[in-house]
Amino acid sequence: MRINLSNDRATLILTFQYSPAVVSQVKEMGVPRVWDAKRKRWLSPAAHADVSVPYLLRLGFTASLDVIRAQKYVEEKKLWLRWAKDHPEGYKGSLPLYEFQKVGALFLGYNPASLLGDEPGLGKTLQTIAALKDNSRILILCPASLKYNWHEEIKKWRPNPSCDPIVIDGNQKSRLLDWKASTALKYTIANYELLLRDWDAIKAVQWDAIVCDEAQRMANPEAKTTKAVKILSKYHPNAKRIALTGTPISNKAEDIWSIVDWLSPDFLGNYWQFKYEYCVFGTKEDEQGNEVDDYSRVVGYKDLDKLCALLEPIMLRRRKEEVLTDFPAKTVQNVKFDLSEEEGKIYDRIRRLVVDEIREYLDGIDTRSLALLPVKMLRLKQVTDHPALIGEAFQGDSSKLKVLKELLEPVIANGDKAIIFTQFAEMAKILNRAFIDLDPLLISGSVPTEDRQRYVNAFNSDPVHKIIIMTEAGSAGLNLQAASYVFHYDAPWSIAKLEQREGRAHRIGQTKPVTVYNLIARGTIDEYVLKVLKTKNLLSLEVLGDEERLEKAGLSEEDIKSILRM
Repeated sequence: MRINLSNDRATLILTFQYSPAVVSQVKEMGVPRVWDAKRKRWLSPAAHADVSVPYLLRLGFTASLDVIRAQKYVEEKKLWLRWAKDHPEGYKGSLPLYEFQKVGALFLGYNPASLLGDEPGLGKTLQTIAALKDNSRILILCPASLKYNWHEEIKKWRPNPSCDPIVIDGNQKSRLLDWKASTALKYTIANYELLLRDWDAIKAVQWDAIVCDEAQRMANPEAKTTKAVKILSKYHPNAKRIALTGTPISNKAEDIWSIVDWLSPDFLGNYWQFKYEYCVFGTKEDEQGNEVDDYSRVVGYKDLDKLCALLEPIMLRRRKEEVLTDFPAKTVQNVKFDLSEEEGKIYDRIRRLVVDEIREYLDGIDTRSLALLPVKMLRLKQVTDHPALIGEAFQGDSSKLKVLKELLEPVIANGDKAIIFTQFAEMAKILNRAFIDLDPLLISGSVPTEDRQRYVNAFNSDPVHKIIIMTEAGSAGLNLQAASYVFHYDAPWSIAKLEQREGRAHRIGQTKPVTVYNLIARGTIDEYVLKVLKTKNLLSLEVLGDEERLEKAGLSEEDIKSILRM
């Protein structure tokens, strides 16, 4: 029985004469392993050699000298990372960083592949810039809304002309010229969608490092963009890889597998092995009436402490309260109000219409209908925002808009600034008209990406602009620390998105306490969505070492029925 190291030094190769007992023991070694049916051997990532090799040696395996060296390397790397987490003085760069940011820069700079999962607002962008000081030809992939934010941050922290970044934008002809120019530049910034549009130009550049910001965009392993990012890295196997996300798991625990699979393929095994290892499946009846596992339906998770231990050398995650003891406080207030009599009648009529439309699903809600029903119920959320959103001839302000005006009045009078979030672009326009006297700024999906950063700069620096109105297009990555008030005019289905919104203001650079207002119409979908977000503990996230919650399917069957009874 022997352990060898693959030519690329990434994989341990286990060979032995077939024995059910040995196979069973290999499966229990506590780290990912897969069966190579073609060559009839077991494979395990060398990144876990510190665990797997001693275990296999105890079973009677022998190891090549390269394998022993790989084991020692992994052991020393983990010891160094543990040391680095307590010794920010190891950072030798020139940027003015907090102590925890120095640790982050060390972690990212030392690791060939790493995931920085700090809570929104802790400066993941700055830590990345600090970590990449010695790298050349860096490709930064991010949502389109953040391209110019990255441009601003790099210009701010690396003002040397040799570090001037290029943002890939415009028509195809201009983009292709920019890609050619990027070969001589340190930083190139592009949105994920360009991977599919400009593939030949992107893969032709010899990238020294690839950064994926808001890396939860890669959570779906079947998405075209995710596949493109992973294929790109195969063209550049020696490029440093950095994934950044304040919500490493935004919908389900399986999300993290896809992100880590880009950083270090096979680090967590293959997808189905990962699910089998850490997911609890529902059951169904087979053709004979026997109850069997339903592998298409995940109902819970298991052994997340083991997963957390596996992720330690590749992922760093900190919370604001953990690293910034003097960070300004965040206060959340739920402001409840009643709809007017007219609005109440409209809401009840729409609720009955929705019930009629989805009645066929209510007796047996499945995965397909769970995805469909929240979309249909958006009309209920729109009614509580403003009946005009559903085409009602409603005159004047809605009840919710009146409440918002009352809450904003003292904020503006005190000279403070506020962010107002809504998930509806049309509602954003109504809000913009309602506060036109305050010269508001508005960021939605229709605002060009280059203008969004200009609006952010104006909001942060110009005292004339007291409020900024944003749809989900502005919920991630943008720095709006000039605001000390955040209004959720309506709430998204996901608490991860809710926290992303609040992280625009409650972040490094904020000097004032932040107050968050949730506007909630009593006896409506508003009230129940808040209950879902705050009390539905689908999973206490040991993976991240904090209390972030997951919404496995957005809403459960009982949630939907309860909302429609309201």
